[in-house]
Amino acid sequence: MRKGSLYLIVLLFLIEKRCYAQDIHFSQYYLSPLTLNPANTGNYKGDYRIFGNYRSQWRELDKAYSTFSAGLDGNLYPKNINISPGLLFLRDRSANYLVVTKILPSIAIHSKIAGFKVHLGIQPGIVIKAIDFYEHSFPNQLNWNTGQFDKDLPNIEPNAGQSFTYFDLNAGVVVSHKMGKWEPEVGFAAFHLNQPRESFLNNTKNKLPVRSTINAAISYQVKPLLILKLYSLYGYTTKANDWVSGLNVEYILSKNAYFTNSVFAGFMWRDGFKRNYDAGIVTVGLNYSHYILGFSYDITLSQLKTSVDSKGAYEIALIYRAKNTRLTKKIIPCERY
Repeated sequence: MRKGSLYLIVLLFLIEKRCYAQDIHFSQYYLSPLTLNPANTGNYKGDYRIFGNYRSQWRELDKAYSTFSAGLDGNLYPKNINISPGLLFLRDRSANYLVVTKILPSIAIHSKIAGFKVHLGIQPGIVIKAIDFYEHSFPNQLNWNTGQFDKDLPNIEPNAGQSFTYFDLNAGVVVSHKMGKWEPEVGFAAFHLNQPRESFLNNTKNKLPVRSTINAAISYQVKPLLILKLYSLYGYTTKANDWVSGLNVEYILSKNAYFTNSVFAGFMWRDGFKRNYDAGIVTVGLNYSHYILGFSYDITLSQLKTSVDSKGAYEIALIYRAKNTRLTKKIIPCERY
């Protein structure tokens, strides 16, 4: 196979499946805390948390894209300092050929400064990318006896490997503050701070550029049983950007000292300042006891809608959160005389 053609194939596989995003991410990004920002490690009320996300995109096309993530994090208090360790596992399969696996431990520290909650996190880990050359046919694999391509024959491509591994480093900060019925939160994260080398070609020094994200969320309690939650996420890198924003309406069914039981539904929009609009996203979900269950569906609005009949992706998110057993209020009994 000509080297130029091989470079083109590898380049296409290195481009993120949504064309404008460099990394794996979810439409319900607020239900995937450790992929959104390392500072979200332990950013909740509870002793520990277990979460998982699954996304399936464009099943109408041959060999659809699928993404799975799972992780856990917890809250520790050595010397009365809130420190949270966590672990994230990600596996993404593109067109059944390119497989990306990420194993990312994280740690965050949480504090209160002048009434603001401040969270700082770091996320080092490893990334493994693999491509199955046996799923492709190369010109050198033409069987002259049968006149057909035989994938069992050697492809004679000495400069390309089927997998590579690199170290990755992410970091972020989140700040929030409750003001009566309003509770805003703002976060900033930077991914690939070490700019690792990323290439299937042994003689290519392709460095992964830093990707930055800014996310904001505002919760407003309209009535005792009704809450509006606004979400917005903007991500950008060298020549690509992504913007997702929307609104969820949450209705409270009941609440106790530990949990709030509620249902929510909403709509989000994916777009970019330097590209055409992409999709509308319908979201529904449930908070019940220890669990949060979310479901979303992307309606394709880009030029690809003709090929997929406007169908896009569906996602399922599940979070289990343990109770917070840490004593936050101390009462000293005192007899009155």
